[in-house]
Amino acid sequence: MIYLTPLLTLIALLDLTSAFSLPITRADTPNPSSTSINFTNAYNMGYLITIEFDGQPIQVLLDTGSSDLWIDPGPTGVDLSRFVNTGMGAGLWYGSTVDSTVAQGPIVVGPVQIGDFKVDKQAFISATGSNATFPSMNDFGILGVAPASLIAFTLVNTSYNGRTFLDNVCIHDVPDEPNYITLGFSRDLIYGITIGGTFTIGEVASDLAAVTKTPPRKVVYTLATFPRWSTTLDGIIVNGKTYNGNSKFNNTFVSAGQTITMLDTGTGGALLPRFYADAIFNDLPGAVFNESRSTYIVPCDTKLNVSFVFGKDEYPLNPMDIFNVVDVSDSGELTCAGAFGVEDLSDVDIVLGDTFLRNVYALFDFGRWATSGTGDPFVQLLSVTNQAQAWNDFDSANTVRLNSYKKLSLGSSGGNTTNNAVPPSPSTLENSNSELLRNSYVILGLLAGVIVLLVLFTLVARGSKDGGHKSVPNVSSLRDGRAMLGDDFFTKSYAYSAP
Repeated sequence: MIYLTPLLTLIALLDLTSAFSLPITRADTPNPSSTSINFTNAYNMGYLITIEFDGQPIQVLLDTGSSDLWIDPGPTGVDLSRFVNTGMGAGLWYGSTVDSTVAQGPIVVGPVQIGDFKVDKQAFISATGSNATFPSMNDFGILGVAPASLIAFTLVNTSYNGRTFLDNVCIHDVPDEPNYITLGFSRDLIYGITIGGTFTIGEVASDLAAVTKTPPRKVVYTLATFPRWSTTLDGIIVNGKTYNGNSKFNNTFVSAGQTITMLDTGTGGALLPRFYADAIFNDLPGAVFNESRSTYIVPCDTKLNVSFVFGKDEYPLNPMDIFNVVDVSDSGELTCAGAFGVEDLSDVDIVLGDTFLRNVYALFDFGRWATSGTGDPFVQLLSVTNQAQAWNDFDSANTVRLNSYKKLSLGSSGGNTTNNAVPPSPSTLENSNSELLRNSYVILGLLAGVIVLLVLFTLVARGSKDGGHKSVPNVSSLRDGRAMLGDDFFTKSYAYSAP
């Protein structure tokens, strides 16, 4: 979630369009028509993709909830000496329940490449020494893919172009390139969480081209100065019963029964008003709301059918996404919590993060948010979860998950480590799209290394309340285990500040 200082409210009052001409080129790759960029699951709050800075590759988090590009070049060894220092600076603050982290520094300009796209004069923040990264987990910055750039605002009266990377791609000489991006996610067969996926610019995954035929969801946001990837939600369905309404906003933004809902890759679970969290868990035997965690503690065999309704279309969740394993006691007893945190948000009603996004293929069309665009921005969603299959597979999949968490925490003594079950055939994106599927043999081969990394990271993260970014490089992760992440893994708060 992004919170604003008054500074950013000035952005809408300024015309950020200029006559700058930045060369955009396609990389000379074996498949020059491809615009697909693979990403891996970041440990806490996003997804890692590789970006090259003057040919030097590093990994940053891909975030639909923010707009700017920044890196901490210190731990990476990236040499920015050939980049131009604009003489301007900017800072982004990331808040949590107990402290805050910051990415601040000079705005520099130079060649930046993502996949096949290269911008020769891209502006970004060189945030040396930032405490908002986790270098040991290969997390060195953030690529925001939403509109409204602090960098653009800061450089508006200078000779430099501060547009976002995606805007630069959209407005220059990439023939017939549509102004949209897509995100798809693949599911880990052991822990049930996201293991990676594909991010595309201007094209869709071939097996999921049907997303372009789904109804466009108009983007709706309450702060004209700070647009979001948010749209109207028409309710949720819990075990066949529909709940809707309870928006804090009037009919200027929503109709009766609707809420304003943001899609945010920077949120690990989902953030809802208490009304909706109660609707999901209040009638569940054994579920108890936990004030300190701001969510329900639930039995670890919880099995619910939950769908989100956009327009007339239902988007079911895999039951594996309804709750997370959040703690393992010394005796091997598991604690599980609902993947839906309760929070009173400022400019939207609901934030749907990974627990929802694992179940859809999402297209984000910038429309006139891109300098070269004309129409209204919109979102298209394609359901990739077979609700009946996911329901039938749940018991087996959950057994694998629970025993795997025990084994991870306790080692070979952690209960039945053979799981007494085999992972079911995946029922979400990795089953329908070969471009996004991670080979299960590779996953199993990497699992031993994952366990070592995550156990070590547990010693650092347990008890922490930092809502920052914790990531595991190129492997599956326990992103949904709050014991491994700290209690505040649900929310990511931003505040922009003047340089």
